[in-house]
Amino acid sequence: MIERIYRALLAVPFVARPDFTIPPLWPIQTAVLSTLSVVLRFGSVLSAGALAMVALGAPHEFLLMVAPVTLSDRSAVVFSRVRRS
Repeated sequence: MIERIYRALLAVPFVARPDFTIPPLWPIQTAVLSTLSVVLRFGSVLSAGALAMVALGAPHEFLLMVAPVTLSDRSAVVFSRVRRS
């Protein structure tokens, strides 16, 4: 047991320190020119379609049938765009 401690103490000065052996790598940073993020929820598309149907002459009960689906559905299509210089 003591023998292992002495070996560890003798080896400490010879162990290379990680901050000297690993060269620093600085990634190239570019400036962000613009960002665009568009979220299209299925519920909002469905409610817009229901409003169009009511405007064209469908009974207003149609909105009551579609309302629970539009409020509970969280599925979406997301488009993200980032322009860098």
